[in-house]
Amino acid sequence: MTARAALTSPIALAAIALLVLNDHVLKAAMPGVLTGKLSDVAGMVFFPLVLAAALEWCVRSRHLVLGTAIATGVVFAAIKTIPLAADAYRIGLGALQWPFRAIKAGVLGDAMPGLAHVRLTIDPTDLIAVPAVFVAVWLVRERAGHRVIGTSRVSA
Repeated sequence: MTARAALTSPIALAAIALLVLNDHVLKAAMPGVLTGKLSDVAGMVFFPLVLAAALEWCVRSRHLVLGTAIATGVVFAAIKTIPLAADAYRIGLGALQWPFRAIKAGVLGDAMPGLAHVRLTIDPTDLIAVPAVFVAVWLVRERAGHRVIGTSRVSA
């Protein structure tokens, strides 16, 4: 199964739903350690699949999802532990969001918005979520019909 197909699996859809629900409802209603980590875990499952799905258009590799999972983990770790990386993330994500905010302002007749910085808390304890990137790898391989039995791999 490709990453594009894996994005429609129940696990990926649940991760997307959890990320949206947690970021837009639960964090405001119940701020704390649990809601802080839920988005991190959901993002670690979801983002490698999104990145691999985007790259599948131009890259053909059976290790693509593994590569995007590792890249996601490394970048997330940098963002959560290195202030310069955190600043780059906040500014970069704000720049990516700007066109949507500008369209909304144009439709509503509001003034053009400036570049917003995204809120981010540097928190090395968030690294507990990094192993969840391998759920994306498992999901693509599992859905492709490969089952791991003991140490040998067999096709279903």
